[in-house]
Amino acid sequence: MLATGVLLGLLREHFGNPQAITEPLLKHYVWRSDDDTAIMIETCTNDVLTRLQMRPAILVRRDVIQIKREGLDDEIKSFSPSTGNSYVVTLHGSHTIFCIAGKPNHAEMLANETAIYLLQFAPCIRGNLCFRGDFKLEQIGELATIQGVGGQYVVPVTFSYVTDFAWTIAPDVPVLRHINFKLLLNS
Repeated sequence: MLATGVLLGLLREHFGNPQAITEPLLKHYVWRSDDDTAIMIETCTNDVLTRLQMRPAILVRRDVIQIKREGLDDEIKSFSPSTGNSYVVTLHGSHTIFCIAGKPNHAEMLANETAIYLLQFAPCIRGNLCFRGDFKLEQIGELATIQGVGGQYVVPVTFSYVTDFAWTIAPDVPVLRHINFKLLLNS
């Protein structure tokens, strides 16, 4: 969810500023936070598709996240039993950003603008989202038509990433280190 929110925020910021849009034909695709916006920038849901009408759009969808096991039972060995056991798994995921427009060349330009902007911003995304040095453009897909939406064209742009999920299970009480039998026998 964090990655989806960051992508939405970055794209809204970029397309919310006409001076930031590099492609001259897209300068009028300015995002606003109300329903009269010139371009929709949302998560990819069925509700969004019904509200799309003939507006251009950028729809962000999280793809499958694959979990890669680390070590034996995901455990990271620690040397202090009082701090508990630490565990980690590596998550490999991706997001697809669907760039939609009423004209095929506009969909292509929207995909290129989106891909180039996020590609240039990738070092900041990696640093701020704790991705393990990996947030990269995987592909800019081929142009297609969207069925049932009335002649809109779409170009998918896919970014992949790798991150870790770590946790610790700590004991509720201090670990019993030894029993003093002399103290027990004298009392």
